[in-house]
Amino acid sequence: MNKSEDDCQPPRESGCSRRPVQGCEIRIDCVWYDYCRGERQEGPAPSDECEPGRPNECGKPCGNPNRPGRPAGKETGRLDDGTPLTKGDLTSPNPPGVWVGPRKDMYLPYLFMRANPGDLGKRPVVGPFWESPDILVLAGIEPALAPAVPPRLGETALANNPNTIYAHVWNFGNCAAAEVIVEFYWCDPSLGINPASTHLIAQTATALGAKGSGRAHRVVKCPEAWTPTFLNGGHECLLVRVWDNTSDLPGEPKLDASINRHIAQRNIHVIATGAAEMRMMNSSPVHEPLVPLATPLILKVGPLYGAPAQINVERVVPHNVPWLQLRTGERGKFPAAAIPTGAPTLSRPVASGGGFPIGGVGTEQHVKGDDQQVALTTSDEVPGRGEAHVYRVSANQGGVVFGGYTVVILGA
Repeated sequence: MNKSEDDCQPPRESGCSRRPVQGCEIRIDCVWYDYCRGERQEGPAPSDECEPGRPNECGKPCGNPNRPGRPAGKETGRLDDGTPLTKGDLTSPNPPGVWVGPRKDMYLPYLFMRANPGDLGKRPVVGPFWESPDILVLAGIEPALAPAVPPRLGETALANNPNTIYAHVWNFGNCAAAEVIVEFYWCDPSLGINPASTHLIAQTATALGAKGSGRAHRVVKCPEAWTPTFLNGGHECLLVRVWDNTSDLPGEPKLDASINRHIAQRNIHVIATGAAEMRMMNSSPVHEPLVPLATPLILKVGPLYGAPAQINVERVVPHNVPWLQLRTGERGKFPAAAIPTGAPTLSRPVASGGGFPIGGVGTEQHVKGDDQQVALTTSDEVPGRGEAHVYRVSANQGGVVFGGYTVVILGA
C-alpha cells in the first residue's frame, strides 16, 4: 500500500540474522520493510537504537550524517607502553585527535557537566540530555545578593525578574584544571540548539583539583543576572559550557549536550499555578475543566541539516524525571502521577513567522525544513495537590535523538 509523503515513516528493521562465513568472520543478513516505498528490502537497514555517526550492526550509519558530530579520535597505545620517552616523543607530537591512550586515563583535566544524576562523562548520553541537574536557578535574586551556593536546588526562574544561575562543574581527570572557563547562555525555546538560538549571559573563571583531591567539583555562580521575558508563559531553557583553557578545550560540536561532555542543557518548563490563577488564565467559568496550557507552548525545531525529523510527545511518570528530586528537595521523592484526563498533542509544523501553528494535531509530527515550529498543548485537567503531569517532547533523525523539551505541570 502506498502512503502519502507526509505519512511516510522511516524504514524499520524487521529482523537481522548472523551466520558464519569462514573462520571468525560473521555475515549479517537483514530483512526489513520500507514503509515509504511500500516494498520489502534486504541488506543494510537502519536501527532504532544507535549512536550518532556510528554504524549499526548492519553497517548503516545512524542518525543524520550531515549533522555536526564528534570528531573520531585515535590511540597510539604509547600510554601503557612502559618504555622510556624517546626523542621522537618530544620532537614529533601527535596530530590533533591522536592520543597516547584513553583520554580519561591521561594526565590531563577531564571536565564535564552531568546530563543526569548518574552521569560520569561518557558520551553520547543515553536518555534525555536536556534535564541536567548541574544547572541551578535562584529565582528573583540578583547575583550580587545571591549566596555562593543556592539554598534551594529546584527553583525555576521568574519572568521579568532578575534571576541568578549556577553551574555545578566537575573534573574527573588525573590533573588539576587551573583555568576553567564557565559560560552561561539562555536559549529560545528550541529542540535543536545552534548558535543562532543561544544568547550569552556572562562568562567567569574558576579552578578545580584533580579527581580524588577533594576539590574536583564546584558550584560556580554566574556574575550577571538573567531576566527572562514572559515568552511562552516564562520558559526554562538554559545552557552552560565549561572548559580548561590550557588542557581541555571545548571540543566539537560546541553546543551539543548529547555528545559533548563540556555542555549541560536544561530545557524544562514548569507550571505551578493555583486554581484561582488558572481560572484567570483560562478565562473559563468555574464549572468548566481547567486546562493547564491555556496558551500552547511554541517550540522551534532547530536546523535539520538537509534531512527530515520526527517530533514526538509522550507522557512520562514523574519518577522517570530525576530532576524533579531537586524540586521536592528530597532524594527519592517525586510528585505523584496525576490521572490522565486528556492527552498531550503537537500541532502540524509551520515556518517561524508563518502564523500560529494550528491543526493536524497528534503525538507525532514530521518536519522537513529548517526554521519550523510546533505548538504543544494538552487536554489534561489541572493535577491535584502533590500531583503532576509530565510531558517530554523529543526530536530525532534516523533513530537518534538530537533535541528535546520537558514540561512539568504541578498541582497547586
